[in-house]
Amino acid sequence: MRLENKVVIVTGSTTGIGKAIAQACVAEGGRVVIHGLEKELGEDVVSSIGKDKSILHIEDLSVDGAPQRLVDLAIKTFGSLHAVVNNAAAVVSSNIHTTDLGFFRKVLEINTLAPFAMIKAALPYLRESRGCVLNIGSVNAWSGEPNLLAYSVSKGALMTLTRNLGDTLHREDGVRVNQINPSTRDGC
Repeated sequence: MRLENKVVIVTGSTTGIGKAIAQACVAEGGRVVIHGLEKELGEDVVSSIGKDKSILHIEDLSVDGAPQRLVDLAIKTFGSLHAVVNNAAAVVSSNIHTTDLGFFRKVLEINTLAPFAMIKAALPYLRESRGCVLNIGSVNAWSGEPNLLAYSVSKGALMTLTRNLGDTLHREDGVRVNQINPSTRDGC
């Protein structure tokens, strides 16, 4: 099992891609911190993969201190941390006419700044374990979509963050940082 005794925080793991990643981590022998905003959905995930292999944390990542609380929970519960999957995101419709600065800032806070804060909070433990970060981006980081202005920009910023930290953290701290960019379009 590739993740035997490895501890992974998966943000946004009460549904969708994050849930599937958390389930795959446990299937490979890992233990996970499940995170999201929907308590009942999170409890269902924990119940399905096992309370001995997972723990739930419900909190908006844009709240001050939330990333550190997730890291602290991983350490308190499992004693170590080997990986962070930054999956939580606000996928919201917007364009130049419907986007004001407050809305734009909120999307950037969740989709770009929260992953940065997660990496920063986890770094001492990831350095110790020579761990890794996986950021879940989007093909919209390159092209955007007419009705996903703020989301597309935030994923472009996440891609730049990933490239920067992928180089510097690997060289300086032995921590790998990568990103995948899923698409909902057929054939991409």
